[in-house]
Amino acid sequence: MRLTQIFEGIVVAEANVANKIKDPKTVKQIYIAMTHDGTLPKHALAKLGPKPTPEQTLGLWSELLDKSLSNTSYGNISTDGKFDEWLTRLYINGQADFEDINGEGGDALGAWKALSVRGKLAPKFQDFNKFKSIKQIQSIVQMREYRDELRKIADAEVIEKHKRERKEIVLVDDQRFLVVMPMNYGACYTFNNSAGYQANFCTGSSSGLRWFQNYAPDGPVISVTDKTNIEQAEGKWQLHAQTRQIVDADQTRRHDTNWNDERFSKLFPGLMKAIGDSMTAKAEEIKEASKEITNGRGYDVAKDVADLQKTYPLSWASEPEKEADGPGTWVVTHKASGKSARIEADDLADVKHKLLTRHPNTNFDDFTFKLEKAPEPEQGN
Repeated sequence: MRLTQIFEGIVVAEANVANKIKDPKTVKQIYIAMTHDGTLPKHALAKLGPKPTPEQTLGLWSELLDKSLSNTSYGNISTDGKFDEWLTRLYINGQADFEDINGEGGDALGAWKALSVRGKLAPKFQDFNKFKSIKQIQSIVQMREYRDELRKIADAEVIEKHKRERKEIVLVDDQRFLVVMPMNYGACYTFNNSAGYQANFCTGSSSGLRWFQNYAPDGPVISVTDKTNIEQAEGKWQLHAQTRQIVDADQTRRHDTNWNDERFSKLFPGLMKAIGDSMTAKAEEIKEASKEITNGRGYDVAKDVADLQKTYPLSWASEPEKEADGPGTWVVTHKASGKSARIEADDLADVKHKLLTRHPNTNFDDFTFKLEKAPEPEQGN
């Protein structure tokens, strides 16, 4: 059946999608889609009773869709009829589930509209009827030429508010990585929006509170930032072992855990094990901080670490890249101050010996050591 046939009962003059859909076939399609959608909020359908009618599920769909579109990072877009029609079409044809729509779809559409009404979009992106998926719109609004404009449009005070209110536990913070365990929605929102590439994780979207509350009670969400690549999608990752999620900022191949585990292991060898070790070292702090999330019980950190190992075996087994050793110029950096010095030495042991000679009370854990450039081998005549 063609999409135009499915939607011939829709009139786009009203905001509430339930009032627009008159075609019984479309109502039935929504009923089937909702009763088979595992991403709907817990108990969403349960409140309708054991045997909801198609008309009741249509009402619930309209309510959920209206909430999703009325609270985006770029304002209320629920009154724009073309958006709810378009999203409903994707939904009943299996091109998007509720998490796609509620977690990322609203913000992507809000961003597109914000750019469109201000005349900031290239003409080829202005015709909304040409879009076939949420991913297509996301790929446009995430373009570098629109990123700064969208950040100006988005309410900067919202980000600052979430920064002030965020709760998180830092697991890794070194020259390359910042890994945190968010303890509230504010930390997730800050991770998505405050710096670098704008991620589309549902837990950090404008409707992310409900998604954080949906995921976090079952086990910790973990946010990973690669400081050396923060302007790219691969510079931000989110993990949730209990639902087998390990995805970059674009949620590339979101449902392919094994593929993303392999990617993560190659991009960040040794990092997963470092995350697990830090969780173990901070088990009591994590348990206490997570009691509010888990109705008083706190996370079982030993189990959560075991879940990381089981769910992401390639990343867990990967070994950190060994630093080069040998003669040459060594860059010695003080972690706290960021100040560096260059020392000529025969190898790592020699540079540490020289540092200790100059500063007898040196704690090597306060410094990083990197061989900047080894001398070129002599060429034969």
